[in-house]
Amino acid sequence: MRILLHLAVMLSLLPAGAALAQVQPIPKGWQMERAVLLSLHGVRAPETPNDGLDRHSATPWPTWSVQPGELTARGAELMKLMGGFYRVLYGGRGLIQADDCPPVGSVSAWTDTDQRSRMTGLAILSGMYPRCSRDMSLSHPPTAADPLFHPTPSARCPMDAASNRQAVLDRIGGDFSSVQREYASQLSLIQATLCPPSLVRPGSQCGLSTRASAVESAADGSVRLVGPIATAADAAEDFLMEDAEGLPPDQVAWGRLSGEGQLQDALKIRRLEIDLVAKTLPIARQRGSSLLSQIGATLKDGHDFPGHPKVAQPVRLALLVGQVTNVANVARLLNLRWQITGFQPNEIVPGGALAFEMMRDVKTSRQYVRVAYYAQTMEQMRAVARLDAPHPPGMVEVALPACQADLYEQACPLERFVEIVGQAVDPGCLPARP
Repeated sequence: MRILLHLAVMLSLLPAGAALAQVQPIPKGWQMERAVLLSLHGVRAPETPNDGLDRHSATPWPTWSVQPGELTARGAELMKLMGGFYRVLYGGRGLIQADDCPPVGSVSAWTDTDQRSRMTGLAILSGMYPRCSRDMSLSHPPTAADPLFHPTPSARCPMDAASNRQAVLDRIGGDFSSVQREYASQLSLIQATLCPPSLVRPGSQCGLSTRASAVESAADGSVRLVGPIATAADAAEDFLMEDAEGLPPDQVAWGRLSGEGQLQDALKIRRLEIDLVAKTLPIARQRGSSLLSQIGATLKDGHDFPGHPKVAQPVRLALLVGQVTNVANVARLLNLRWQITGFQPNEIVPGGALAFEMMRDVKTSRQYVRVAYYAQTMEQMRAVARLDAPHPPGMVEVALPACQADLYEQACPLERFVEIVGQAVDPGCLPARP
């Protein structure tokens, strides 16, 4: 285990200013026993051809090398780098093998069915252990609708579309007038980026949708925004993906955004959209209860993980890969907040992960949970930068507000964490468990 010990020493010697220093060290006499990572897929092409935005821009959008919504080759490479770092991080903490293939069943992943999630999970695992794929489990549900990532209405969890739509409107005062005023500068910025006045022909309808901003709901209880805010959010996300994909600066948003600051400013619109459609509490409870409950169950019992053979040893590092709304749902249920260098607060970064890490006090046998958020910075993504102990990705400890009164060594007792999860979820929206 010489390599593992070497990695542990490297991690302990990081300078105080390093990104890793934002995460508390494991207390003396404690051992890490399990970690569950909820990861967003990596860098992808626009969901539909240019998100249907061609008619809104004065200049054609870039052509991508993969199909709409798919993980790109660069996105896969970035996820391999994150996987390699997880091996350094958790190998150095003694959770998983750092110097050899992991025992069968100890490292496992469950992904959504779409290509970008499946390929993200595969890239992370292959980055962790390039020669050990047979010793790891990568699974995804065989059907198109996995209730873990895409719960559907039921008698006990009706997900009423009209109620959800009204819950969103209630948060913004009944209509979008106040939101339009608050985000006027970001809307103007994106409008000018899509359609510089010098390129717009007289009478052209170039730019943000002229349809009034509104909330639309679907039969499955999900909601979406339409109108200028939705158009701006889609455009801002595409600009982010262009930047993370490594397009030259003069091609990211056609070179019309002045530096990283303006891109991050534009992304405030995208965060607004995610906040409304995924972090409105009734919606978050309906769509995130199953996922959060699974995280808690896996921390308690490493055999309780989707696709994990009951005869195998307990999973030690469990990876869940899904959509931005999945991460947002769980973050809202636990009131989690974070910030990665170079991003705005609470940005759900491509390939970033919420990590729920369980440790045991060897002396007392009590178990504790800490939460962290790991993601590459935009600079690291643009450079496809190597990640190791001296060069970690963005890493920050995430406070668990509901556990503040019960913390010990800045960690939440496992039994209290399970209690918090139980209080946060909607029992009617949980699947039947064996």
